[in-house]
Amino acid sequence: MGWRTVRTERMSEPTEAELLEAAQGGDRRAFSRLVRLHQRRVYACAVSMLGDGGDADDAVQETFMRAWRAIARFDGRSQLSTWLYRVCVNVCLNHIRKRKRHDAADIADPRVPEPKADPTQGGTDPRRALEARQLQGRIADAVDGLSESLRTTVIMVLVDGMPQKEVAEILGCSEGTIAWRIHEARRRLRLALAETQDDDGEEDASAGRRAS
Repeated sequence: MGWRTVRTERMSEPTEAELLEAAQGGDRRAFSRLVRLHQRRVYACAVSMLGDGGDADDAVQETFMRAWRAIARFDGRSQLSTWLYRVCVNVCLNHIRKRKRHDAADIADPRVPEPKADPTQGGTDPRRALEARQLQGRIADAVDGLSESLRTTVIMVLVDGMPQKEVAEILGCSEGTIAWRIHEARRRLRLALAETQDDDGEEDASAGRRAS
């Protein structure tokens, strides 16, 4: 008798599709169950993009708030998880864009790695560390200057290291489109960095003339 009861309870467990339908009808409890199903993976996406657990918590909360407001408009053309990742990525990009950096990149920026110690010096070279941070700061600025689609793809593929096939599924486009975006983003980043270096060179030359 007990076995039959357990079996009946398992068979009556709502599917994700049933929970989604109920949530789209305004059932908050059904949406809460969907949150529990996807929260861990959405958090993993957020923390990999933002590099900070606190920021990731905020991003996850905002992601599900946006998802609740828009759940009635979800048309089911993609997997719910894919749609949630897409919302999460956009939220994370907004967080990244709002981060304030100084002239040298903020060390808290997840796109700026910690400077590595010089094994020949027995420690971190302060001058090289500063130059590395400045370079990474210029790269981060150049990434922020990309279009939304290129910036999203760069962060997910080049920064987060996600496979292009998975990124294509999340962003709802072909792998060929992802490959083109990476190629185009790299081209634009090279141009942006070259322009920045030219500007730095002109400033150094002007400073030299003033000094003389």
